[in-house]
Amino acid sequence: MPEYSYWIIAGLVLVIGEFVVSGLVVIFFGIAALIVGSLKFLGLLDDTTWELTLFAVISLMSLIFVRRFLNDKLMGQERESEGNEDSAGLIGQRATVAEPFNNGTGTVNYRGARWQAQSSQPLDAGQMVRITQHDGLWLTVEPWTNTPS
Repeated sequence: MPEYSYWIIAGLVLVIGEFVVSGLVVIFFGIAALIVGSLKFLGLLDDTTWELTLFAVISLMSLIFVRRFLNDKLMGQERESEGNEDSAGLIGQRATVAEPFNNGTGTVNYRGARWQAQSSQPLDAGQMVRITQHDGLWLTVEPWTNTPS
C-alpha cells in the first residue's frame, strides 16, 4: 500500500471519530492528515520529517484559529436570562388543583400532566388556578380570576 494512503486513512478515521467524540478537536487532526496525505500523493512531500512537521503545524493552527470561529458558530453561546422568562410557556396558563393544598403545597393538573405546586392561599381539589411561576418541576399558582394579578 502506498505511503500516502496511511495518511488518508488516518485522516478519514479521525474525521469520522469526531462524530463519536464530539468537541471540535479530533476533526482538525483528521483534516491535517488528509492534507498531508494529499500532498504526499501529489509528490510535493517526500520526507517523513516534513510530513510530521506539516501535520503538527496544520493541526495546531486550525485548532487555535479555526476552532474558535467554528465553536462560536456551531455551538452557540450561553446567555443569562433577562428577567422572568418562561421558556415552557406555562406562566399565565390555567391548571386544575388535583389534591387539596396542605401547608402551601399540593399538586395540579396541567395539560394531562401532574405538577408539584405551591401557593400562599388554601386551594381545594377541582379549583381552577393560574400559574404564576415555573421553577424546574415546581409551579407557583394562585386562584384563577378573570384578570391576572
